[in-house]
Amino acid sequence: MLDYFVATIPHFLAYFGSAVGLAAAFLWLYSLCTPHREFALIREGNMAAAVQLTWTFLGFAIPVASVIANSVSIADMVLWGAVAGVVQLAVFVVIARFLFKSVSDRIAEGCVASGQFVGGIGLGIGILQAACMVP
Repeated sequence: MLDYFVATIPHFLAYFGSAVGLAAAFLWLYSLCTPHREFALIREGNMAAAVQLTWTFLGFAIPVASVIANSVSIADMVLWGAVAGVVQLAVFVVIARFLFKSVSDRIAEGCVASGQFVGGIGLGIGILQAACMVP
């Protein structure tokens, strides 16, 4: 038992390190692509931005976790993780450009309902894509 555990530690560290790197890259790119600056708003105490980014991140992390559990390699996980990130960006674009054009301004103003809406849709789409991702 202990031999198996010791032998699999490098595998765990490789996947976990890759997943954390992918998550950091997602958060950085996502915050660059949205018109409002989530991290600056969160530092100022903006609850709407915090809710929106937290739920969106979960909408990214759930599919990545599903892929990790089923992937055949780290490269496979990273590619599917990139798909999850692109889908989350697309969710924001669809909402901000077609459904609720002032959503970014509303989040920047601290409207928690707007942050909850964007983040909740992102989470729901993330759950759906986790179920659909079969590497």
